[in-house]
Amino acid sequence: MTEALPVDVELVMDVRHLPVAPTDAKEYGALWAKLEPALVGRNLRAKKVHQLTGADGSVRLEVVRIADGLGVVSPATRFSIVAVRESAQLRYRCRQCSAEGTACYGPFPCSVRDGGAEHRVCDAHVSILDGSLTATCAEHRPTCRDCGQPATFRCAGEVCHRERAWCDDHRRPHPRDRDVDFCPSCYDREFPRCEAPGCQDIGTVTCEHASPAYELCRVRMCTRHARRWQVFGGERMGLGRCSRHAGLGDLSAEQLMFQIVVGASARRRRQRLPSLQGIAHTLRNGGHAQLALDYRKIHSMLGHLAGTLGRGGPRAAIEAMAEMQRPWDRQLQDTGAAAQEGLQLVEKLKQLVLAEDRKFGQAIAAALSLAEFKPAVMRSGRPTPVLFVNLADDLRGLFIGKGGIRKKAYAARLGVEIEFEGGRRRR
Repeated sequence: MTEALPVDVELVMDVRHLPVAPTDAKEYGALWAKLEPALVGRNLRAKKVHQLTGADGSVRLEVVRIADGLGVVSPATRFSIVAVRESAQLRYRCRQCSAEGTACYGPFPCSVRDGGAEHRVCDAHVSILDGSLTATCAEHRPTCRDCGQPATFRCAGEVCHRERAWCDDHRRPHPRDRDVDFCPSCYDREFPRCEAPGCQDIGTVTCEHASPAYELCRVRMCTRHARRWQVFGGERMGLGRCSRHAGLGDLSAEQLMFQIVVGASARRRRQRLPSLQGIAHTLRNGGHAQLALDYRKIHSMLGHLAGTLGRGGPRAAIEAMAEMQRPWDRQLQDTGAAAQEGLQLVEKLKQLVLAEDRKFGQAIAAALSLAEFKPAVMRSGRPTPVLFVNLADDLRGLFIGKGGIRKKAYAARLGVEIEFEGGRRRR
C-alpha cells in the first residue's frame, strides 16, 4: 500500500468572483490546472489571501496552513484545496414572489400541496398561526372553523389538538400561559366554571360521587366551594363532592363503601384503596360507630361488594379491590390479634381500677369494656399503642380523677394511652 505524500499548503478557494464558476470536479480540476502555475515563485507567507486575476475573472486563495520550512512556491510544492466558497444558489423560490416577477428565497414549505408538488414561501408571505409551527402560503391560509374568517391561531384543546384553526373572535387565552389559546368549547372543557351560583372561578375539583350505574357526577367546583371527603387520611387528596352530594349522613354503610371504592378507582391515576382501619374510620364518621369496631363484618361486606362489582362493574374498581384483597386479609388477622391483646389490657385495667379506687372502682370496673386496641397510632411523630374503652359518661369523670391523675396513672402502668370510645377527638 502506497503512502500519500504530505501536503505542503492547504488552501480555501473562493470562486464567487468568476462570471461562470465550475460546477463539477472535472471543471474544478481544469481551473486548478490554470491557477497552480501562476503560484510558482510566490511567497505565500507574505499575506493571508492571494488573488489571481485573468481574462475569465478572479479567484481568491486563502492560506489555511503552510508546512514548516516552505518559503517560495516551486513546481514541486504539493497543494490541497480544503474548501470552496461559492455563490449562493437560490434553490427554493417563494411562489408568490415568483408570480410577481421577483426572485426571493422561500425557506418555508407550504403544508398544503397542490397535486403533491411542494412550493415555498418567504418570510413576508408565510402564514404561521399562533399555537403551531405549521406554515402555509397566503392561498392556503386556514379559515376559522366556525365563522370562515381568516384564522389566527390553532386551538391547544384535547378535541382540536392544535389541528383546528380559529379566528381572534373565538380565541380564549389560557388563564396563566399567554402562549396557549383555546376555542370556546375546548376552553370550557379544560377550564369549566365552578357550580356555585355567581362564582366565576375555574372548577378545578370534580365531584366523584358515583351513581348505582357507576356513572360519576363530574360537576366542577373551585377550591373555595369544593368539598373533600377524606377517605385516604391526610397524605392524599380526598374525594371531591359537590353541594348536592356533600351530605353523607344518609348513606348506608354499604353505600359508603361503594362510594369509596368506585370514586377512588375512577381517578385518572387510580388510587390505592384505604386500609380496613381507614374504612372503619370513615364508617365511624358516617354514623356507623358499632360497625366501625367490627373489622370482620367490614371485611365481609367488602367481599360482597367485590362480588357485586364483578358482575358488570368498572374494570378499574374490580382491579383496585383485587389489589387490596391480601392487605385486607392481613389487616383482619392483625386486628384479631390486637383485639385479644386489647381484652387482656382491659382486664388488667379493671384490676388497677379496683385496687386504686376503693369507693367507685367496683362500678367503674363492671362498666369497662373494650372498644378497640390499636398497637401503633402515630402520636407526636412516634407510634403509640392506644386502648379505646367503652364507659358510661357519668363514670368517666370518676375514672379520670382530679386533673386526670387516675387516668394518667392507669395508662402509665399499662404502657398505653387510654381513650374513650365516642370521644376519640378529645385528648
